[in-house]
Amino acid sequence: MNAYRQYTIYTRQIGYVIGSEILFLLLNFILFPILTKGLGTTLYGTWSLILATISLIVPFAGLGLSSATVRLLAGEKDRGIIRDDFLSMFSITFASGAAFSVALFLVSDYLAVSIFKDINSSLFIKVASALILLESVSVLPGSLLRAFRKIGLSEVIKIFTQILRFSLIAAAIFLGYKLWGVITAVVIYTIISTLVTLFIVLRDTGVQLPRFSRIKAHLRYGVPLTPNSALMWIINVSDRYIISYFMGTAFTGIYSAAYALGYYASFLLGPLGWVLAPTVIKSYDEGNLGETRTYLKYSLRYFMMIAIPSAFGLSILAKPILQILTTPEFVPGSNIVLFVAFGAVFFAFYSICGTIIALTYKTELLVMLLGIAATLNIILKLILVHRMGIMGTAVATLVAYGVLGILTLIVTRKYLKFDISMSFMLKSVFSSAIMVLCIWLINPQSIALVIISILAGILIYFVVLLLIKGLSREEIAFFINFVKDNLSKIRMVK
Repeated sequence: MNAYRQYTIYTRQIGYVIGSEILFLLLNFILFPILTKGLGTTLYGTWSLILATISLIVPFAGLGLSSATVRLLAGEKDRGIIRDDFLSMFSITFASGAAFSVALFLVSDYLAVSIFKDINSSLFIKVASALILLESVSVLPGSLLRAFRKIGLSEVIKIFTQILRFSLIAAAIFLGYKLWGVITAVVIYTIISTLVTLFIVLRDTGVQLPRFSRIKAHLRYGVPLTPNSALMWIINVSDRYIISYFMGTAFTGIYSAAYALGYYASFLLGPLGWVLAPTVIKSYDEGNLGETRTYLKYSLRYFMMIAIPSAFGLSILAKPILQILTTPEFVPGSNIVLFVAFGAVFFAFYSICGTIIALTYKTELLVMLLGIAATLNIILKLILVHRMGIMGTAVATLVAYGVLGILTLIVTRKYLKFDISMSFMLKSVFSSAIMVLCIWLINPQSIALVIISILAGILIYFVVLLLIKGLSREEIAFFINFVKDNLSKIRMVK
């Protein structure tokens, strides 16, 4: 298979995921005002704390087996081994998830009093505890599809299930069920999503009683990764707990809404990582180091091409967006969007360069890197929340992401170097600055002007980027040929 065809397949797979991710982005963008206006700051803060709690526990309940599925089964050809490994991991995860769900159910009263500051929240936590079991097992079928790069099928499933999620949550809010309805909707969606994906996977692999013949190897790879999830939770989510403890759930709601908006700057990172990991694992294991470097180089480069202007744009548009999409109580959080958005940009260095650690099995480095960033993050949050309120937690998040990203870049270059395209990033920053200046001159205060500003900003950014030669002729030619090839395939299908 020639290089052009390989990169075309990789680009097409990313295109599938980006296409569905844009749909999810739009659905969440519509759902954002429905949730904030339907729940208000206090209930939205409670919901954010519930999600934060579940996001801490699920990785431990999952025992890292979803990561083991991608790393250890991506190159496996024997269908019998795949079937036994998958069913063995699913059984272990189900048992573990059930145990953690029961544990959260039992400590719900304590959490409601000590963190949520409201004993009435205990019932919400009890119902939501089922999500630990459901989310723990739901990732395994999707990970198997990812391991074998069935990206198109995986994205079709995600599109239908995400539409279902949106519909259930929106219906619950509009029918007046508030947080009870939201939790119930998410539980129903997760059950249906898991069953659909599991059915598709088992249809291909077949069913048998698991023999657990290779489960030790999977646990040996996956379990050491679980502390990393806790450390990542400290960096990503612990601020909700800290704000709730010191300032109350209403401020948690304000912060969470702004954080969700700022983190849209990294919306491309999920799709990219979903395709990148199994692709580079395959090329690396086959000894194609040049190909591996190329995938890493262009993955980082094209992520930054989107993320940098997104961070700039979200920062200047944060206040009008929150004014339009939420209630006035949420608007003070607009000042933290800048810190979260640029933190998400730095996080890309960890996410993409960290793939090298997985390739080389140097997973102990992840503990070191995340440990340093998490320790710094929690110390800064505890200091700054007293002095700067929710702004202090946002500053701490940016610093932690920055340290994590830069350290990961430095450490991983010892094992596998690739071109990080620093000159391109500087050109992207310059183009983004011109874009922001134009948006500032428009001064959007209505939904129509915000949309016009976004469209104008995209056009201005790419025009400036092309004028200063941010993209090479080869890259432009590749994208032109890629579009032509796919258009010709569409015509053939018709």
